[in-house]
Amino acid sequence: MSIRIKIARTEKELSDVYRLRYQVYSEQGHFAEKYDGAVVDLFDAIPSVANIIAYSDETPVATIRVNRDSTLQLPSDHSFDFSSYRQKITIQEQVAGRPAPVFASAGMLAIVAQWRNRRNVFGGLFRMAVDIGHMWGVTHIIATVNSDTSGIYQRLGWERLSEPLQLGSLGVEITPFVTPMEPMYRWAFGMFKEQKDLLDHFSGSFQWLLVDAGTEIFAQDEAGDEAFLITKGGIDITRYHEPSDRTLRLAKLGAGDMFGELSLIDSSPRSASAVASRNTELVVINRETFWQKSNEDPSRLKDLMQILSSRLRDANNLSMIYAYAPLAERLAYFTDMVRKAAIPDPRDPTILKSRVSLQEFAEMALAPVEEAQSYLEILKNQKLLEYSTRHITFFGDEAK
Repeated sequence: MSIRIKIARTEKELSDVYRLRYQVYSEQGHFAEKYDGAVVDLFDAIPSVANIIAYSDETPVATIRVNRDSTLQLPSDHSFDFSSYRQKITIQEQVAGRPAPVFASAGMLAIVAQWRNRRNVFGGLFRMAVDIGHMWGVTHIIATVNSDTSGIYQRLGWERLSEPLQLGSLGVEITPFVTPMEPMYRWAFGMFKEQKDLLDHFSGSFQWLLVDAGTEIFAQDEAGDEAFLITKGGIDITRYHEPSDRTLRLAKLGAGDMFGELSLIDSSPRSASAVASRNTELVVINRETFWQKSNEDPSRLKDLMQILSSRLRDANNLSMIYAYAPLAERLAYFTDMVRKAAIPDPRDPTILKSRVSLQEFAEMALAPVEEAQSYLEILKNQKLLEYSTRHITFFGDEAK
């Protein structure tokens, strides 16, 4: 399974957005009488709007809308009075000597029932929404969300402004939430420390790709025109070596890593294959968009060159570690790699969370699972980290 998430730009994509809203909301018993086959309002027509849509193959399965503040204010302002919050934030920014805040809202979330319990679908939609807000210079987000989904926003650390409210005669219960943009951007992109400049330069130009474990992202020798950055999950990079008739594992990548970047430079065939080792979320940038943006500002090429240079150094270090380092040194090296790629907790940036499992950590270090666990147990006793079968969490001085 794979899901591709993009900004709806064509007539068909926008039509899919409006009809998907109607499909999902009417199944839930909302809006069926008010709208005729498509849910659309005036906030879909103003310039400062982005409708995001997710496709499974060619079938639309999820959508969310992002609006930047305008003279009409925001959709959320028309269902809850955010004026006190807006005023408080404006005063705070003035006192701190910062520019006036820029508000945005997220709403019109609609996910087809069979995909609703897949957290990666919501996560992909929301990461893309955060990227768009970052491109717009948004500093604070407000939202009135269906109370059925309020738990998601609470887990992300958003502030609830009131108890749930009934929205007019539509029978929908909403809850108002607010958050600064900064912790949301850390949550969405905190794993990309080395690619921060690249993300800034190409913000608003990405697509998202969500894939199941075992999905082939691309194959050796095929043509390619996209590069990928991993937000969650893992990718195995392999190459078939014809003289020995063996498939060699070249790298095991995780959150924060980039791959396929040479396809942004030229159209040469892929030099290796990439397969998802577990359920994975990828940021995607294609060659046409990359060169369009680079021609607008040639300094953007510098970011990619720095990444390529860094990747070559990392590849050299990795080959030396695998070839010559004893087990203890390999475990220390990969602990540091996992920590560097870990994501700051949106509620506490001094805590770094990695979704690398104990098994995956052992595989990275070419270590028996028992040896890897014993090593992590020592660090746990030193209160430097915690670990489980699913993830590793770093904190204290190591997280700063």
